[in-house]
Amino acid sequence: MNFQASAAEIKRAKHLHSVLLFDFIVIHIFVFLIAISVIKTTFVPLIVMPLLSIASLGYIQFKAQRARTQEPSWFVRSHSLLAAKRARLFLTLFIVTGAFTAVLFLGGAKMGLSPIATKALAFGLGQLPFMFSMLVLVVLEFDAEHQCSSSKVPAAAAALCPPPKEE
Repeated sequence: MNFQASAAEIKRAKHLHSVLLFDFIVIHIFVFLIAISVIKTTFVPLIVMPLLSIASLGYIQFKAQRARTQEPSWFVRSHSLLAAKRARLFLTLFIVTGAFTAVLFLGGAKMGLSPIATKALAFGLGQLPFMFSMLVLVVLEFDAEHQCSSSKVPAAAAALCPPPKEE
């Protein structure tokens, strides 16, 4: 759906999409790679990564809730609510797959699994769906940010926040 948005509205609408993309790409990919590369010396990046991610996802939720009640522009409000919905989806996925991975990784030996089978199940079944879903969300967010730059409202955003009625 096309919309006549000003440059300021486009900038405000793109903000939460950019924060979410930063969380996906920088925190979950680059910091994760750093964590894997230094795992033998320190666990600090593995502890910092979920904290940074939860903080950025919480920020998105906070700003979207504020946009729901205080933002006068329907264009900005719809894009904010779309970013918040995807952030909630990602946070749920992050918690579920993280808990599943932790249970398998820490409890695999107690279930009678060998160390190799424990790691294969924990990281294969636990993290592979997470990484695939994150890839899909990255593509969707890049598309939403591009549509935002083009003054368009995706159908998913319009469904979350119906356009105001013209009188």
